[in-house]
Amino acid sequence: MGKTGEANASPVLFFGGRFRWYKTIMLRADPFAVAVAVLYWCLIACWLSILIFYWREHRRLTRLTPMVGTMLVVVFLDGARTLLESVYFGTWYTARTGVFPRYLWDTLAEPRFVLIPKVINLLAALTIIGVLVRRWFPDLRAETARQRNTERLYGELQEYHEELKQAQESRDALAHMIVHDMRTPLTSVISGLQTVQTLGDDAPDLREEFVEGALGGANRLLTMVNDLLDISKMESGEMALHRERFAVAGVLDDAARLVDPLLRAKNLTLRREEAAFPVLIEADREKVRRVLVNLLGNAIKFTPDNGAITLRADPDPTTAGLIRVSVTDTGAGIAPEHQARIFDKFYQVKPGASAGGVASTGLGLSFCKMAVEAHGGTIGVESAPGKGSRFWFTLPAATPEVAPVPAGAGAAVAA
Repeated sequence: MGKTGEANASPVLFFGGRFRWYKTIMLRADPFAVAVAVLYWCLIACWLSILIFYWREHRRLTRLTPMVGTMLVVVFLDGARTLLESVYFGTWYTARTGVFPRYLWDTLAEPRFVLIPKVINLLAALTIIGVLVRRWFPDLRAETARQRNTERLYGELQEYHEELKQAQESRDALAHMIVHDMRTPLTSVISGLQTVQTLGDDAPDLREEFVEGALGGANRLLTMVNDLLDISKMESGEMALHRERFAVAGVLDDAARLVDPLLRAKNLTLRREEAAFPVLIEADREKVRRVLVNLLGNAIKFTPDNGAITLRADPDPTTAGLIRVSVTDTGAGIAPEHQARIFDKFYQVKPGASAGGVASTGLGLSFCKMAVEAHGGTIGVESAPGKGSRFWFTLPAATPEVAPVPAGAGAAVAA
């Protein structure tokens, strides 16, 4: 029983003795040294926890961006340096309190050992500089380039969004304009036919006038429908040109005859200026006629009552082998910012902004551009607000026909 009691009491005596020893040391120790030692060991615990966290999360965090990985390396190196420095000075101050052997206080206070944390600081600083030079600045340049590329793509996306928004607005406006433009000639056709039906055989002159008005409305409606269909065919490459050799004067006559009711309705004068000799082209006659009708229709639409329109056709003065046809009006003119896009599909000059307050579908000029370019020609406009407009296009002139040489003519000349 005595031995068992001594065995059970020995741990209590041991720990009790150690506690009294630590208590005695703490009572004798410098309070400042104790506070500093406790502070350093708290720093050691904090930095050790941070480094363990960085070590465990390093792979996951480096997947974000290369710069995050570089920053983690720099922070890890700085944390390891701080941890080693804290261990050194924490051991030093703890030895001063007497918890660690006192000889450590004297040993670690020697200049050669004090250099250890300084050398560690220097090595850590050089390593961090090396990491920054080799990884941080290249990663920074790459990240800056990626950011600029992202901003560029975002800007392009914004532009595409605006274009899509404008296209949707144009689609809605187009639907309204098509309905409006189709309703006007349909109304002209229906009212003219109803008037003719009411008049019967009476007033033949008046009846002829209403028939012409109805035919003009029907032709305008047919032109609009043909423009819609042909633009679609040209865009898909399905439009075929039926080329033939003909005089430009003949197609000018056809176009003038078709727009004559519109000219008379506004009391407009159509002047013709042509070369003294026949001008021949080789093209699709129907397409050229419709181009002229579209250009003349626009000129009539934007020219005030009692105005004048000039239709001119002659060889191109700047390029040999081309025929230039132009339609000049005395309307309100077109502002420069609209001239570059006026031939775009569905593009419309805002009513009232140098357009005489007249709205349109924006299909006629688009058809003209596609039809002229399909023939290998060009189209353009010269205009200024308040000074009217001059629309022109060029087409290749027809090659001169070579008369066949009669059989035997060569022999006769040789003889």
